Amino acid sequence: EDQAQHYESKILHLQAELVSNRLDQQRKITDIESREIQKLQDDIQLAESELRTLSDTLIEAQTAEASHRSASQKLLREQTISKELLEKIRHDTRQEHETCKLRMEDLEGQIEDLTANLRVMAQLQQNEELSQGQILGTVGGEQPTRKQRGKKNRRGKKR
Repeated sequence: EDQAQHYESKILHLQAELVSNRLDQQRKITDIESREIQKLQDDIQLAESELRTLSDTLIEAQTAEASHRSASQKLLREQTISKELLEKIRHDTRQEHETCKLRMEDLEGQIEDLTANLRVMAQLQQNEELSQGQILGTVGGEQPTRKQRGKKNRRGKKR
């Protein structure tokens, strides 16, 4: 029985030693794990800090984008208005050009008529016989509505 107690005591002692060794090993693993946990926590804090920084940067970029989009839309509206105004100016200019062209043609016709009248007047002053006659003509005015009666005076025309 002494021997049994001795061996039981030894077994208990060895079991205690084994438990102690296992606890030491677990403490070593726990130290390694705790350092790894600390490293992971530091990484998490760093990532959260970067996330906050990136979030702030994103908000600033979105604010700038909204501002740029607003300016772009304003410029686009102004460009549309400017294009419409330019087309109106071009249309008005074409109309004015056509009107001036017609006026110029009319004035050129009047100049030709006046020049012809001056030549006739100069000829009439040179020729006494013609100066005594009457000259009838129209210069783009209204036609007489009543018919003229009587002989036409053809005196003074030379052929």
